[in-house]
Amino acid sequence: MRIPTRVRRVAGRAARRIAPDLTLVGWPPEPARRPARAGTRPRVGLVGFYGPGNYGDELFLEVFRRHIGAVADIGVVFESPTRPYFERPVRDVVREFDVIVIGGGDLVIPWAPSDRYWLTDYLRRPVHVIGVGVPTWRPAKPRVVEALGDFLRHRNVRSITARDDESASWIREHLRPRVEVASSADLVFALPLPPVERPSDPPLLGIVVRWREGGDDYTAVRALAARGRNLGYRLRTIVLSTGDVRARDERALDELGLADVERVASDDLDVLTRAVGECTMLASHKFHGTVVAVSYGIPSVSMSTTDKNRNLLRRLGRPDLVCAFDDPSLPDRVTRPAVPIDLRVRDAMAIEATASLERLRERILAG
Repeated sequence: MRIPTRVRRVAGRAARRIAPDLTLVGWPPEPARRPARAGTRPRVGLVGFYGPGNYGDELFLEVFRRHIGAVADIGVVFESPTRPYFERPVRDVVREFDVIVIGGGDLVIPWAPSDRYWLTDYLRRPVHVIGVGVPTWRPAKPRVVEALGDFLRHRNVRSITARDDESASWIREHLRPRVEVASSADLVFALPLPPVERPSDPPLLGIVVRWREGGDDYTAVRALAARGRNLGYRLRTIVLSTGDVRARDERALDELGLADVERVASDDLDVLTRAVGECTMLASHKFHGTVVAVSYGIPSVSMSTTDKNRNLLRRLGRPDLVCAFDDPSLPDRVTRPAVPIDLRVRDAMAIEATASLERLRERILAG
């Protein structure tokens, strides 16, 4: 029996009054839209941290444009990069798409209800989740975990691919989706990168920091830069962001205080990517600085010790490259010559990420 629309709306409003922090839970949505008519391109709505200018998330957009844009019309679901994200009711926006794709990045946050990534209205269409990770550096909240599970167990969630084995295991154990949870390397490993010429005399050490509320103590990063100089490296700082995030990250580099060092800043993603690829070694507080460095075959010291950085460098067999930006031993991670990474692992991750996107493309076309 179909529930009248008015009853559904009233019940939904009541549920939100009872549990306003659980926006993931809602009145069961409409059935999924029928597949697009034969001969037409499906319309794919992308859900992720798109718009503010975070380097990795903007690269995800490029990945989807390259791998999905060839067979479908794609667009970002959000109408604004800042809250409230939508200028119209979410269901009206969702009606403009045939399929919703959620990913990538650390979107499965088990302690924070989301007003962006896991809205029940998305389930009015077939949903594919890809490239997502699970941060675990804060305790999970049971009601948030329950709400995430309710979303991912919905019949309209058609596929789930996590960014690494660890995230896939967490999703299987705690959220118990109906569909199989696959894992694959970060989607950016499937992105062709612009060619670079890497100088060797002197070699180049790149440094990437990020702005955070309250500021950071960069004493160890300055010591890392000094060690690089002593070893004969030329230094380069890179503002690895665009738009609004770029403005904040520039302030972080100002606080770092390496005034006599080359700085690369641009709103052109290719310029930033080449700036990483030209380095002989990188020290990055941003995950996708490390991902892009590895894609170019160069070692990167991860100055963030979050799950995704540990998982990536563990897979590369280089846990020695994970060291917090404020750890006094950070300078010791810079060596000359730089110890190379295992290119066989790099290549395997590129193959994995590409295959996961090919499967997504096939699923979208299958309706």
